[in-house]
Amino acid sequence: MAESSLPRLLLIGLLVGAVSGIGAVVFFKGIELGSHILLNNILGYNYPTEGLNFAEASAWYPPETVWLILPILLIGALVSGLIVWKFAPEAEGHGTDAALKAYHGDGKIRWRVPFIKALSSVITISSGGSAGCEGPTAQISAGFGSILADIMKLSPRERRIAIAVGIGGGVGAIFKAPLGGAILAAEILYLRDFKYDALLPAFVSSLTGYAIFGLFEGFTPLFGTADMSWTAMQLPFFLLLGILSAGIGYLYIKTFYKTKKVFDAAEKKYRIPKFLKPVIGAGIFGLLVILLAYISPETLLVGVGCLGTGYGFVQLALYNLLPFTVLLLLPFVKILSTALTIGSGASGGVFAPGLAVGGFLGGALGSGLHLLLPEIVGASAVPVFVIIGMIAVFGGVSHAPIAVLLMVLEMTGSFTLAIPAVIAVTAASILLKDHTIFKEQRISRVKNRKLDEE
Repeated sequence: MAESSLPRLLLIGLLVGAVSGIGAVVFFKGIELGSHILLNNILGYNYPTEGLNFAEASAWYPPETVWLILPILLIGALVSGLIVWKFAPEAEGHGTDAALKAYHGDGKIRWRVPFIKALSSVITISSGGSAGCEGPTAQISAGFGSILADIMKLSPRERRIAIAVGIGGGVGAIFKAPLGGAILAAEILYLRDFKYDALLPAFVSSLTGYAIFGLFEGFTPLFGTADMSWTAMQLPFFLLLGILSAGIGYLYIKTFYKTKKVFDAAEKKYRIPKFLKPVIGAGIFGLLVILLAYISPETLLVGVGCLGTGYGFVQLALYNLLPFTVLLLLPFVKILSTALTIGSGASGGVFAPGLAVGGFLGGALGSGLHLLLPEIVGASAVPVFVIIGMIAVFGGVSHAPIAVLLMVLEMTGSFTLAIPAVIAVTAASILLKDHTIFKEQRISRVKNRKLDEE
């Protein structure tokens, strides 16, 4: 096995983390600016975002002219699709899988990819596409790791570690979750294994990225804090949430890849240009939002709640500001909207939508139990179900339960939720078996021994 000195690996982690943190800041600011111009100024949508206090979250309101979302989505998808098609086709789809593919392949990512991925994903998310920023950040940061490997002439093993710690550094920064980001770098590579020698440089990378991102965006948890509490009597309900999370996670995986298969087949059969596939997906998604907007006030909330990452509506759920019927519908519509956006070839991540789906599922179960059994599940327990749902659904579908558990606890500043979180995410992970949202994960290091020993 080719060995590397620990100081050298830590230096790699430090350098990759620094670049990842800077990249995360630029990427986040781009989404913030683009969303303000397209959704706030043009659409007239005072959209909620993560981290708002209760008063700020309560002041949100839906778009003044809902049908305007259709041309915004269509133009955004067209511009993003053209950029990817012209300059970096490998930037299509969700970024984490592309980073994993590079890790398990030759470890090389073209220098232009991080920049094209950032620009195309900013356009997708800012125009309302149902996608996340963490997957693109993972690919962007992994790309920086590959660039650093080229510059420093790293060995194949060091190059792959640089890519892995790039994933951790980028995600840890933009999630404001350095511990979870570090574990993610070692856990997400395999279905049933850890990349142990990446852990120390991943911690350095993730903490460095988090420190740089925090200097610009603050160090408060991503979702702030909410009034929440749980009791031992509720533990069976968290086990139930874990079981439901496995079901909704399975639906998420199957819907996403079935939609992708349909779009890929249509592309071949009808000779559709690659850059037009995201436009078709955006058009269907836009029509769905408009249809929901005109059915009832509740379905209007469901439609606009599926725009972008979905984090704003998770924040509303944490403050008990969403009706039970809305929370009940949101997981299914968010899954469909994400499949239409990213499954059609748009550039974005499946991480944030997966967390949002879990949060909505947890909120629906918590709200329903509160209505049926208010003496057992009080109002302050509903936000707990939201958080545990986020952990259980995405921890299960990503096969990174420890990393996702730590990340969500860091994102909410709620480490007291560890016991119900472990119960739910363990149940979801066991039931989902080897079903994963990341098709480029390998089973284990044993199955990939030659690569790991280079």
